[in-house]
Amino acid sequence: EVRRLPMNSPIFDGLQRIIEHPRRDPEWFPAAEQALNTIYALGDKPDALAVRLVRDQARLVQDLVRISKGDGGRTDNDDNDSDAMDVDEAASIGTGARKLVDPWDLSRLLFMVGHIAIKEIVLLESIEAELKRRRSDDSEPRRKKRASPKSKGTRGRGRGKGRAKEMPVDSDDEEDDELNQIAGSTEDEIGDIMSAIRERELLFGESKSLLALFGPLLVHVCKNLGKFNDRLLTVHATAALAKFMCISSTFCEQNLPLLLTLLQRAKSPIIRANISIALGDIAVCFNNLIGENVHYLYGPLHDADTKVKKTTLMVLTHLILNGMVKVKGQLGEMAKCLEDKDQRVADMARLFFSELSTKDNAVYNNLPDIISSLSMGAGAVNEESFGRIMKFLFEFIKEKDRQTENVVEKLCQRFRNTTDARQCRDIAYCMALLPFKSERSVRRLLDGLSSFQDKLAQDAVHKYFVEIVAKNRSQSAIKQEVKTLMDEFESKLKEARAKAIGEDEDDSEALAAGEGVASMQLQSAQQSDVDMGEEDEDEDL
Repeated sequence: EVRRLPMNSPIFDGLQRIIEHPRRDPEWFPAAEQALNTIYALGDKPDALAVRLVRDQARLVQDLVRISKGDGGRTDNDDNDSDAMDVDEAASIGTGARKLVDPWDLSRLLFMVGHIAIKEIVLLESIEAELKRRRSDDSEPRRKKRASPKSKGTRGRGRGKGRAKEMPVDSDDEEDDELNQIAGSTEDEIGDIMSAIRERELLFGESKSLLALFGPLLVHVCKNLGKFNDRLLTVHATAALAKFMCISSTFCEQNLPLLLTLLQRAKSPIIRANISIALGDIAVCFNNLIGENVHYLYGPLHDADTKVKKTTLMVLTHLILNGMVKVKGQLGEMAKCLEDKDQRVADMARLFFSELSTKDNAVYNNLPDIISSLSMGAGAVNEESFGRIMKFLFEFIKEKDRQTENVVEKLCQRFRNTTDARQCRDIAYCMALLPFKSERSVRRLLDGLSSFQDKLAQDAVHKYFVEIVAKNRSQSAIKQEVKTLMDEFESKLKEARAKAIGEDEDDSEALAAGEGVASMQLQSAQQSDVDMGEEDEDEDL
């Protein structure tokens, strides 16, 4: 059981002084954060003190936010107020909202309400856990009582008195059953009640919730970052908005487009990095909302600022490795980080794929999408980078023959579906990275020859398949059946190469002949035009 201190304890006076100290120093923010953490960790009613802190700070932001009048000091009546996070009158943005205010005071206010919002979530979770624990402790004696033998009823069995005494025991059992059913249903409903408070009360409390008063203000500031031309203010406003979005799925859904727009357009790299972290938190709280916009999570991996890239890579590493986000073809964006100019980003990407390779064949399952992302479209990397990335990734599937066989089949299928020379070279390079150690893998290669035999006219494609044969021959502990199949593949490879080159030459000759015929026809037509012109001149003369 967690024991908390009463709010009239002197320790909270000291914490309040730390938060309300009028120092203009960026170090105030981490100090205030730790002070709020301590208040919520130790206080029996920390939200009562949080209300007073927000009220006092809001009064400093004159003519912008007006908090209802109240006693700024702490009293015993405040400690006993069960609705400490509610205020009596709704705050409003008055007619003086256009007046310039001190951005420092406003930054402190927005920071406080943002962090208090997060601590309210933590407080609700701790209350829920404590209520469930108490419910479990109360129901444990009843379960033991039901499990114990009914001594009185057993001794009296066979006698009139004994049978008369059995009736009250059975009645008690029925009462215990009813209590257990009530307790069980209550425990199930505790989570629903807390979720309802979090979803509908904290930010939509119909003019009573203190946090609800600041939601519109945060949205207004974030929509007009250009007008609020203060770096500190814009950073803390966007961070507070992201924290509010972790409370309610309704509020999150309403303002998620705004947050994604800021992620793409904000000039400050600090804001972009903070939003990247916030999207990770939102993905944990409301996975269904992020699932529809998961591609935005990968966008900052190509940010011009290295810190934003590192932050995004760390967030995605945490989400993917812990199963909080399903990978749907975006691993290619992570693979591009392996070739990042910053060595720290490249090392983090290597560590990510090393850990991912231990998670149910995740690299193997996403390999086709990774190849497509790196080889096709506007985001394709150059061939040198593609080769280094693929060489690293194929290390995770080399020791599994079954995976090798399936990869060969998938790559052969890609040969059938492409005519692009660059993609053909990339696919052939991936083929050459595979270890053809088993009979089945070589047979898959032999059966798939028809899918790429017309691509063998390219010298690079042919070279990679020759390397496959040479690498197989260099293996000492290879089975005779594998050698026989590889010899057959080599023979058919030569035939297909000769045929592809011949067809290519025939096509070139036919094209050249066609161009020659067309040229002769053009010259003949020009000559006839000249002759007709001369005849017309003779007739004129």
